[in-house]
Amino acid sequence: MSGTKKANDLSPDFLETFLTTIQVENEKEVVRQIVNRFIDCNLPVKTKQYDQACMEGIFRILCFIKKNAEAVIINNKGMGREGMSIQVRIDDRNNLNNIDSFSLNIRNQILNAANCRNCSSKCESKKYVFTNQDGDYIKCHYLCSNFIFQNIEQNDISCLIEIINNEIAYKQIRAK
Repeated sequence: MSGTKKANDLSPDFLETFLTTIQVENEKEVVRQIVNRFIDCNLPVKTKQYDQACMEGIFRILCFIKKNAEAVIINNKGMGREGMSIQVRIDDRNNLNNIDSFSLNIRNQILNAANCRNCSSKCESKKYVFTNQDGDYIKCHYLCSNFIFQNIEQNDISCLIEIINNEIAYKQIRAK
């Protein structure tokens, strides 16, 4: 028996249910903005709700730019973390080159993300290797150990939306 239902298209009712599980207004606002950005670009937004009793009340919103690779996963809770989290796959390396323009919270979460653990043979060509004033970084491209944002503050919202806008533009140009 599967632990999740099949991914479904996002409905307004699911989004409202998802938002009621989040306690912090800044986090609700960033979820709304991310979802609206994908919808405005006619990109797929899917949902998953877990069936397992131990995962009751855990929901995910999956935002796609490419057909089979989530660009953003929004978790209302759980998934090995406390509270709401936003997983972002960053393909546009300019986002990492411009890290100093992001809010301190977003910058710190990027720099403190787990280093690549070579969990896939594909990792070698997909690692995020970049240098910042604090040193050299090797981060993971895959969603297993990539950029996960939590405790979103008001001034972080525009930074996350900027990263996502850059990702959408970057991937749409490359798809042509």
